[in-house]
Amino acid sequence: MTVLTLNQTIELLKRFAYLHMALGRNENNDHFFYGDSWELGASTSPKFALMHLVLDSTTKEGNLITRNFKVEFSDLVNKDENNELHVQSDTEQMCFDLLIYLGNIQDDGDLGITISKTSNLQPFTEEGDDERTGWGFDFSITGHVGNLSCALPIVPGNYFENNYIFVGGASAGSFTVEIKDQDGNVLQTFTTSGEYVVEVLNRVRDTITANTATIIDPIV
Repeated sequence: MTVLTLNQTIELLKRFAYLHMALGRNENNDHFFYGDSWELGASTSPKFALMHLVLDSTTKEGNLITRNFKVEFSDLVNKDENNELHVQSDTEQMCFDLLIYLGNIQDDGDLGITISKTSNLQPFTEEGDDERTGWGFDFSITGHVGNLSCALPIVPGNYFENNYIFVGGASAGSFTVEIKDQDGNVLQTFTTSGEYVVEVLNRVRDTITANTATIIDPIV
């Protein structure tokens, strides 16, 4: 199943603006803008009619990712406002067109995405410095992430560096360990980042029998 990145999702929506006959259909696709409202017109002047897209949030639940968007379709109204109703009607229709366009992609099934079923369209007038008029609505696109654990861009290796050990279910970094006898005397100290050799005793030389009261020879 196809996994859409954010960049691919934006391109999918941008493609709608390019294909829509009321949104210019030019190579620059400057009738489409993606970004915050305060950025609109900051670098280049948008062309109208305009499709303005904003990403509100992304949520992940299990193997599903949902991206929540807000989109506005707007156009300019004459100073005497004699075309305001015409602009409102056209931009409302653009909202419907986008929902149908996304619904067709969902029904096609190739991209494996789901579009939010209900959208509440909100009108606006004289918005921004250019006093544009139009409609906006929120919608979401949900896609299947899939199991990508084998494709993680991470070099294989241990989860922790070599000088980390687990203590009581938690990890700890480099520190000093003391070996003590039963009387609390420190026999040896070492740090977790070093290498140490432990001599293992091979055997007890004398065999303890039922009549032996004392072990005479030491363990070597």
